[in-house]
Amino acid sequence: MLKSEKSEALTKRFMDMYPGGHSQLRVPMDVTNHRLFIERAQGSHLYDVDGNEYIEYNGALGPNILGYCVPEWTEKLKEYLDKNGTAIGSNLLFSPYDIEIAERLRKYIPCCDQVKFTMTGSDCVQAAFRIMRGVTGRQVIIRFEKHYSGWYDNVLGGRCQKDPNARPTADFSSEGLPEGYEYNTLGRSIYAGEEVFMLPWNDFEALERTFEKYHDEIAGVHFEAVVANNEMLYPKEGYLEKIRELCDKYGAIMSIDEVITGFRVGIGGAQEMFGVTPDICTLGKALSNGFPVACIAGKHEIMDKIRSKILVPGTYSGWAFGQVAAVTTLDILAKDNFACYDKRNAVQEILMDGLVESAQRYDIPLAITEAPGMFYTVFGVEGGRSKFYMEEDIADFKPEMVKVFQQYLQEQGVFIMFGGKWYISMSHSKEDIEKTLEAADTAFKKMKANNLKYVAE
Repeated sequence: MLKSEKSEALTKRFMDMYPGGHSQLRVPMDVTNHRLFIERAQGSHLYDVDGNEYIEYNGALGPNILGYCVPEWTEKLKEYLDKNGTAIGSNLLFSPYDIEIAERLRKYIPCCDQVKFTMTGSDCVQAAFRIMRGVTGRQVIIRFEKHYSGWYDNVLGGRCQKDPNARPTADFSSEGLPEGYEYNTLGRSIYAGEEVFMLPWNDFEALERTFEKYHDEIAGVHFEAVVANNEMLYPKEGYLEKIRELCDKYGAIMSIDEVITGFRVGIGGAQEMFGVTPDICTLGKALSNGFPVACIAGKHEIMDKIRSKILVPGTYSGWAFGQVAAVTTLDILAKDNFACYDKRNAVQEILMDGLVESAQRYDIPLAITEAPGMFYTVFGVEGGRSKFYMEEDIADFKPEMVKVFQQYLQEQGVFIMFGGKWYISMSHSKEDIEKTLEAADTAFKKMKANNLKYVAE
C-alpha cells in the first residue's frame, strides 16, 4: 500500500493557493483524493515526498522525451550554466547556439528553411496565425474539431462549417471569453472566434466546400496530423494531401501543429511520417526535453516576411539556456543514427501487445490507438491495436473505466496520464514494461472481479 501522509498535507495547502492547479482543462487529472508531490525524478521513474516510486508514462504532458535527469543532457546544461547567463539579449545579443539549433531544425524538419522561437506551444500557434494572416492578407484560419492548439480565445472555438444550424462540440470552451463569442443558433461566433472556421476532421466534402465558398477569406489551415490530444485519430488516406492541394490552389498556408508530434513520432515529426510537407509548422514540447522552448519553422518565402512586416516579439524568445537545451536534446536523439527511436519503439510494441493480451484474458473491451512514442488505452471499444479516424469509430469509449484502471495502476506504482494517454520516453526499459504489464494484469483482474464497475474500491 502506498504511503500518502505528506502528499495529503501538501495537497491541502496547495489547493488553498492554486485554483485548478497549474494546467487545468476541466478534466479530472487525479484518481486519488490527494495530489502527488514529487521529490526527485530519474529516467522513467518518479519518487514522491512519501517515498513511493512510480514508473511514469506522463512525460510532463509530453516534453520529457529523453526521460528525467539524463546524465548526458544535464551535464551539458550544467557546463553551460557554470559560465553563462540564461537569458542574454532578447534580439540585442545572440549565442552561437542560435545558429546550431536552426541548422539542426533545417536538417531534420522537412518544411524548415527559417525559424522563429517562442516560449510555449500556445505562443507558437498565435505567431503562426499572425504569420498566415500577414503573408496572405486574409483573416480566416481553418481548424478542426477536437484538435487542441492552446488556450487562447481564438483557438477555443470558431464558426461551424459542418451544419449551419449545428452547434459544434465545445470541448475546450471556457467562461471568460469575449462577450458574444459563444455560438448562436446559426453556428456563428464573433470577436476572437470570428477568424476561425471549425470543420469536422476527415470530412473531404466540408473541407472542399469551405474552400470553394470562402477561399478569398482563408489565410491558412492549422491542424494536428494525428489528433494527439483526442484518442490519436488518424487522417484518412488522402486527407492531408487534399489539404495540401487546396492550400496550393487557393494560395492559403498549410500549417501542421507539431507541438506534440514533433521529434516524438520521429526526428522529422508527423510531416516526415506522412510524407506531406506543410508551409509552416509549430514545434515545442519534445524539442528541449522539458524546457519552455517552442518555434515556428517554415519555408523561406513565408518566414522571411517576419523580417520586414510581421511583428512577433518576446523577451524570452530564443533565450540562451533554452537553445542549449534544444541543441543538446536533438543531438542525443540523433546519436548513432537515431538508434534511441528504434529502442523506444520496440519497448512500446511490447507494452501495447501485452496490454491487449492481458485485457483479452479478462474479457475487458479495449482498443489501443497509437503513434510512435505515445498511445491511448480506449476502454469500452473492441479491437485491440487499431487505427480510428472519426469520433464515431470510438463512440463506445468509456472514460470512467480509464479512471478506474489509472487508479489501480497508480496503487501499484505505475503512473499514466488522465484520459488513458501514455507517453513513452527514451528511458523506458524492458524491465519497466514487465513491471507495468504485471500491474496492468492485476488492474484488469480487479476490474473483472468488480464487473467493470466505474468506481474503484
